[in-house]
Amino acid sequence: MRLRGTALACALIIAAAGCSSQKPSDDEGRSAAPTDGKPAEHPDPGDFNNDGFGDYVTIVRSRSKDAKKYAETLVVVYGSREGLSTRSVRRTSSGSPKYVGFTSQPLRTDLDGDGFTDLVGTRGANGTARESFALFGGARGLTDARRLDLPDGFRPVAAADFDGDGSMDLLDGGQGGTGDPSATEPGGSGLLLYGPFDRAGKPKRQAALDLGQHGYATPSTATTGDFDDDGRAEVVFTYSFDSEEDESAPEDLHTVGYYEGGEQGLVRDTQQERVVAATVDTADGPRTPAAGDADGDGIPDLLLPTQLNVAPADMPGAGGALTIMYGAKSGLNKGREATVIGDLDSERRRIDFGSSPAVGDVNGDGKPDVVVNTPGFQRDEGKVTLLPGGSDDVPSLDGEQVMNADTEGMPGTPNPYGRNSFGYQPPLLDVDGDGHTDAVVFAPLYEKRKGAYLVLRGSDAGFEAKRVQLFTPDDIGVPLRLT
Repeated sequence: MRLRGTALACALIIAAAGCSSQKPSDDEGRSAAPTDGKPAEHPDPGDFNNDGFGDYVTIVRSRSKDAKKYAETLVVVYGSREGLSTRSVRRTSSGSPKYVGFTSQPLRTDLDGDGFTDLVGTRGANGTARESFALFGGARGLTDARRLDLPDGFRPVAAADFDGDGSMDLLDGGQGGTGDPSATEPGGSGLLLYGPFDRAGKPKRQAALDLGQHGYATPSTATTGDFDDDGRAEVVFTYSFDSEEDESAPEDLHTVGYYEGGEQGLVRDTQQERVVAATVDTADGPRTPAAGDADGDGIPDLLLPTQLNVAPADMPGAGGALTIMYGAKSGLNKGREATVIGDLDSERRRIDFGSSPAVGDVNGDGKPDVVVNTPGFQRDEGKVTLLPGGSDDVPSLDGEQVMNADTEGMPGTPNPYGRNSFGYQPPLLDVDGDGHTDAVVFAPLYEKRKGAYLVLRGSDAGFEAKRVQLFTPDDIGVPLRLT
């Protein structure tokens, strides 16, 4: 079994001037084209041109030393036999107005159903979406950004087939809410746009969603997966708010929303909400889940970063774990018993262990592996942990592997004063097409603060420091420091 990196459900909120409809604008650019690919019935979300090499997406934030100049650039670096190719890069600027830029990661989805994965997002100002756009995938890679004919203010936070018709749908969970200390108005309603979409972005139909908890809070994150294998995706929302001393807060507030996909729309499942919330809730709000097939049965599972109950005196040195709730035809967590990786019977983990979980096959043995971050390790030095699949096809701590700035043989020059923020950016990708998934780390303080991308290449032995590929933002045409 060969596993590909899976795209997490997340939004791209981009603020800027208008998109190009055909030709690149002055602030868009592309270097050499990647190798030709072919359309696929189920395109790999990690590969925009289906050439067998995973493609990396990142947002580079650049500023001048005096902070008077600021720019953001959406960058796609295409994969090749040698790894990520700095000769094959697409750059899309967020625009020139001050305080305008990308605010979250893009959605990877085959929006127009042509067999190639696309990038979908929005842009605007001050948190308000003004324009939706897509970079459409094709045999030669992504097109320039093209304006989409979506409703005003629409910000997609998830893309999946919620009604089972075979077309991708886009979901906006709504915006705002008085649970946000900076908000002045109730949160807006969510909106579900049903595919198929044409290349102008026009959906087949749409439906309003009441996800705002009486206007108090709208979803912060959305994670999708067909956890019951019925062809209709479910969605898990998390909400962040501080209602402890707010007498106006509704009594039925919840930190997790769980909705089943269906032909007639999304249907709330409060029982699943309580189970998931009990796993991800912390005193600082819920941790963000992810989806992936962690046991290799072909059905997505829910990966839940977990904070276990430990004495306050033990934090932050203990209490972190990763819980895997398995999908099954009978429903999420209704088949195989959930797995807790890093429970209190094993070596105790920092409370932020298990962050940004993703599934892949790093060592190429056909068993699913999981990769997680621990961002607060050694005062924000950060580390990446590989949890390999075991004899029962479930990832575990047996044979775990840790990579950080101090790993012997790691290339590059980390910041000698620490706080290197060594953490990979999901999804996992097979960037060189060798059957081993890879993880891409961005370390902003490497190379005397020029920053560095470190591609942790998978191999039969897991991640190998001697095979790590390093390149800088300068190498892809977007330096961190503006002059």
